[in-house]
Amino acid sequence: MGYPFCFLINALQDMKNDGILTVPIRDEHFSFLKAHEASPLKSPSSPQLSPKTTANADLNRTMVMPTASGKADISSSSIQLQEKITASHSMPQSVFSSKREHWEDLRRRVLNNESLKMHVRPGKSLVFGVGHLDAKIFFCGEAPGADEEIQGIPFVGRAGQLLTKIIAAMGLSREEVYIGNIMNWRPETETLTGNRPPTQEEMQFCLPYLIEQVEIVQPKVIVALGATAVSGLLGYDRNRKIGAIRGQWHAFYGIPLMVTFHPSYLLRNNTNATKRAVWEDMLKVMEKVDMVISEKQRKYFSKI
Repeated sequence: MGYPFCFLINALQDMKNDGILTVPIRDEHFSFLKAHEASPLKSPSSPQLSPKTTANADLNRTMVMPTASGKADISSSSIQLQEKITASHSMPQSVFSSKREHWEDLRRRVLNNESLKMHVRPGKSLVFGVGHLDAKIFFCGEAPGADEEIQGIPFVGRAGQLLTKIIAAMGLSREEVYIGNIMNWRPETETLTGNRPPTQEEMQFCLPYLIEQVEIVQPKVIVALGATAVSGLLGYDRNRKIGAIRGQWHAFYGIPLMVTFHPSYLLRNNTNATKRAVWEDMLKVMEKVDMVISEKQRKYFSKI
């Protein structure tokens, strides 16, 4: 059974559990399902994801895929996230009285989801996003690492500490931005040490939870950290090279998306040229959200 159908079945089951027994169906729902009759969820490099374990999201959210081919239309005529959500939801937005209530409900659903928990190592944790629910900037990585699955918080290891320094150099704190990953668990490996990138199937499996966090926060800009995160957000493209597209604007559900290197790449390639490249990306982000940029910040990069 293909991904959209698993997604549909689980969404229907969740709605039934919540006491919702009737659902309006529109023509576009049938069109979407007919267009996506397909590939089973499996990966040769990781345990097969059960059809029963797709991430939960509202049944009637129109699953408009983000721009995958390149430059996004981020003009004033672009359809913004909230407009898409409002137009596509059959259920009223007022189901939650506040962003905080919606976020806490989503976090509870993720952390208590048995299908997600089955991928977590014994004694470790699922990881959910953190930060300000009205943040202008949403930093998105790929998956938790060893430190993150211990603390249950994204970006707390060496790469996370560097990300925190970059955020501070922007004149912000972690509490003023939102930080999350596409994946909610650390991808399994044959050994207890080391990491591997999540597969496209694994990221697609968790993507609805990330989309819902974006829906809640409604940031002005999303920063995609690294090539794997870009593939998860914009779709896989074997010809895409992170070095060629970093610093360029793309879009995710109508929201401007900046591509930059992952902090772990900076740790491995600790040169002024690489650090300056990332800092130039952050300056573009700051400009996009109308932050005041000092002369010192414009010249700054060596301390990152």
